Amino acid sequence: MNGMQNTDGFVPLLKALDLDAACAQLLEVEEASDLEQITDIGQVFELINHIGRLFDVSPQAASLRETFEERINIIIHKLKFIDQQQRPFVALIHEDGSLANHNYLHTLIRTAGGRVYQANEPDVQESAGTLIFLADGMYHMLGGLPQLLDQPVWKDSDAVKHNQVFLVEHTQQLNGNLLQVADDIELLAELIYPQYFVFSESGEGWMKFEL
Repeated sequence: MNGMQNTDGFVPLLKALDLDAACAQLLEVEEASDLEQITDIGQVFELINHIGRLFDVSPQAASLRETFEERINIIIHKLKFIDQQQRPFVALIHEDGSLANHNYLHTLIRTAGGRVYQANEPDVQESAGTLIFLADGMYHMLGGLPQLLDQPVWKDSDAVKHNQVFLVEHTQQLNGNLLQVADDIELLAELIYPQYFVFSESGEGWMKFEL
């Protein structure tokens, strides 16, 4: 799935719990550890609890989960009065122009207050409110971005009309790293709702593409 491997995503989390990276191989065979099955942020918290029980580090896992949950709940609470139909469609796009079609990333978008842009839904073809390009080297991708944005599916989008186009360094964020689940949701919330959230400065793993 274009750079998202479940095992890789678990390694930083395991290390944060003082576990060996080799433990990821044990998780790989468990259905409960399949990121593609995650469709709700609560499942991420349950997964962290599961890892704690499995490797006998429940107190450490609970502490980490509580930290993530506290940060994410701030965003959820702040956005709870925004009606679902008023939330913008968000498209995550790889360097080759394909959509990042992964349930875990879709869960992050929804938790951050966006609706997932789906290319197979004709009624949303011109209503992507935020475009986020996942770049393995932001500055390297800058040169080809105008050509990507000139595609019919994007050039008339709300994102282009309202200057809501971003580049995110995919090697740093939005790559399935579970240890960064709160960081990723904060980033998405900031890009989708810059009027409500400021978590980091542009240039620290992301940038706005000025049209």
